[in-house]
Amino acid sequence: MPRVPKVVLVGGPDVDARLELGQQLAGDYDVQVFGSSPALAPAFAGHGVAYHCYPLTRRANPIADLRTLLHLRSAFRSARADVVHAFDTKPGIWGAIAARWAGVPVVVGTVTGLGSLYVAEGLKARLMRSVYQRLQRLACRCSDLTVFQNHDDVRQLVAAGVVPQDRTRVILGSGVACDRYAQERVGAPERDRLRQELGIPAAATVVTMVGRVTRSKGVLEFMAAADAVRARAGPVRFLLVGPADEDVLDRLTPAELAALRRSVIWPGPRRDVPAVLAISDVFVLPSAYREGIPRVLLEAAAMGLPLVTTDSPGCNEVVVDGSNGALVAIGDVPALTRAIERLVEQPQLRRSWGAASRERAVTRFDLRIVAEQTRQVYAELLARKQLADQPRLPR
Repeated sequence: MPRVPKVVLVGGPDVDARLELGQQLAGDYDVQVFGSSPALAPAFAGHGVAYHCYPLTRRANPIADLRTLLHLRSAFRSARADVVHAFDTKPGIWGAIAARWAGVPVVVGTVTGLGSLYVAEGLKARLMRSVYQRLQRLACRCSDLTVFQNHDDVRQLVAAGVVPQDRTRVILGSGVACDRYAQERVGAPERDRLRQELGIPAAATVVTMVGRVTRSKGVLEFMAAADAVRARAGPVRFLLVGPADEDVLDRLTPAELAALRRSVIWPGPRRDVPAVLAISDVFVLPSAYREGIPRVLLEAAAMGLPLVTTDSPGCNEVVVDGSNGALVAIGDVPALTRAIERLVEQPQLRRSWGAASRERAVTRFDLRIVAEQTRQVYAELLARKQLADQPRLPR
């Protein structure tokens, strides 16, 4: 019986987002997951997926980063990995470099977006962007293939000389389990309980945003649109779900956070996102943040919601303007307000666009599709590596 190739998926503190992908791949590969949060170990153990915790800091710290690199190199060797697939920014960079250093046969990196570094301006942001591009270029050279989650990001980094075009692949996002994110999975009693808990009247139209509370996520634009729509529309409630992020350059000021609490219903982070989406009528993400493809957009689409988002990389892969939602320019509060008002006032349009969102999620972004494309990448690279390693016969 041939040996099952060993695959290590590497991520950061939210590597549990790869849990379902790891389960999908487990039929063909011996999958382990490396992450930086010890608290995730029970979740992986409960699903029968091996989990290894390694040290990682979000901040720029050369000594800590070297510790991460050395730890990963040793761990990859101990795991006898055939494939290392590294996701996200710092894990993607250090994971790819450590894997090549450890002699792992196949190294794959996934760029899950370009983040706030490609949105923020100023000297500090430009310096950090320059450092990132140099490190990402090195990581791409250490990788057999670099996967991008949207077409805009691959075009930008190829044009910048970070990665050669022939060593790239586009896999649209990390996938969404459409069988789990479905309206029928959330019953009426749970919806009623949640509405009551959040103080939302049964007759109110619910406009929801889910995401970290930072400037680049478009939270201030969401608040401004909420204030404008409430002044003109019927019974409507604006719901924001997510934590305030105090460790980023574009964090909100205390005054802005206080204004946000007065403007919208903000319960903070929640673990029942499918239920939150089930009581929602419209989903909004006015983000300027350069994500690969925002996972929350995929989840909202799978739940059959009409979407209002920005015409920005990743977001415009999910929304076809006028088909399953509306695309507005980044920072354009009047356009955002008009798009939300239109959906609040037209229930039939909400239903039409919501159905199109669900169909698009199932046919383009379902987890099984992403897993199959990932499986094909591993098989292709392993076959290529085995062919290259075969001894050549003398002529």
